[in-house]
Amino acid sequence: MANTTVSIRERFKTEHKRWRWSGKIPIPKGKLSPAEAERKGIFYLVWTENGGKHEQPIEERRFEAAVKAAKTKERYLEDIADGFNRPDPLKPAERKTIADAIERRVYSIEISRSADTLKAHRQALRQFEGWSKRPYPERKFVDEIDHDQIMEFRNWAVRYGNEKKNSKKKGNDLLTANWKAMRVNQFVKITLGLPQGTGPIKKSDLGKMKPSGPVKIYSKAQLEALFKACKPHEDLCYRALYEPAFRKEELMYLEKEDVLVDRQMLRVQSKTRYDEGGNVLYEYKAKADSEREVPISKELMQRIVNHMNDPARPDSRLVFCTSTGRPDTHFWDKLQAIAKRAGMGGFDLKTFRATRATDWLRPKWLGGFGYDIQTVRDLLGHDEDSESIWSYLRAVEKEVLVAEMNKAEENSLSAERRDGTLNGPVVVSEDGAIAVTGVPVAQSWVSNPFR
Repeated sequence: MANTTVSIRERFKTEHKRWRWSGKIPIPKGKLSPAEAERKGIFYLVWTENGGKHEQPIEERRFEAAVKAAKTKERYLEDIADGFNRPDPLKPAERKTIADAIERRVYSIEISRSADTLKAHRQALRQFEGWSKRPYPERKFVDEIDHDQIMEFRNWAVRYGNEKKNSKKKGNDLLTANWKAMRVNQFVKITLGLPQGTGPIKKSDLGKMKPSGPVKIYSKAQLEALFKACKPHEDLCYRALYEPAFRKEELMYLEKEDVLVDRQMLRVQSKTRYDEGGNVLYEYKAKADSEREVPISKELMQRIVNHMNDPARPDSRLVFCTSTGRPDTHFWDKLQAIAKRAGMGGFDLKTFRATRATDWLRPKWLGGFGYDIQTVRDLLGHDEDSESIWSYLRAVEKEVLVAEMNKAEENSLSAERRDGTLNGPVVVSEDGAIAVTGVPVAQSWVSNPFR
């Protein structure tokens, strides 16, 4: 039997000024009191249709309007279940407003990403919303945002986008402005459910998206110091971050079902989990082209399995979680503290991933894995437009040049020794004989210039 129930949810701010969702509010029976009818708020309809969960905002921000819309939608679902097809009465209202969609996007990031990610996206989207009201006051819906609007916003950010207090510079540097434009583009794609590569803009519209300069990697000694400073459970967690070169959210939201024991791999995939009341527990949206499976060592896999089977571990789908089974949003702060104990000053995940990437690219005769470029790109979860792989490759190529130069020099010295050619330091003995690399030479060969 089809589920025709429609509920109402309210979005509200807590006393700490954070947006939250109410539980599901059933459609009230009978007539509303005047106070209930006029109660203002941000309301959404929630229902199940065609096997999927759906939400729709109510533009008129009154509880009475939400109840009326919910009853209308419920009658429509009942008609569909009875085989009577008619137009959806709420279909015209399904266009998503920019203001409301930004609220939902920010909330989604808040419950699933780090504080730094939230700050970056919130700033870009709020700036875009405020800026758009001046040159595009007539555009209210997300589906009206186009290529020119985002590019104009990028250009504005270069001139006036710097919001730092007491800063003499009014605008952002080009790289920062480009990232703001990409975050707006991502917002449009996610809100409208667009497939990959079909957003208003592309990376190629913005040019170079990576800062120039040589890639940074950690030395073997630094890695050893980092892991030595870890406690046993920390060592496991951060080796599971390093070995597959995961991004921090990819490890935070790694679930038991993502541990492919038989195949000796860890899987990255998007996911949304709900509690029994239908509220979102956590949500993870993988970056474009980053859903993948990454092989790990047999030793690390066994340690992860032992960790998951530990009876003292919290009951959670997540592999690494808090004591309450929730995503550990503080594991990054813990890693920074460990890095400081190891004498590294701080920790940079990009350098961590770059270190692993160069290890994958480095040829076997230099102690690496010798993987090809496409394989490493796939393991890292990079798309075809990513330029990082070339930075990693250049770093490895320089290592190869140095190693080959040293090898050629050693071969040359070996050949000289075999041929009996003089080489090495010259030492003059008391009796006047000259020794080169320990080989005595008669005085009649060379006169002693120091006598």
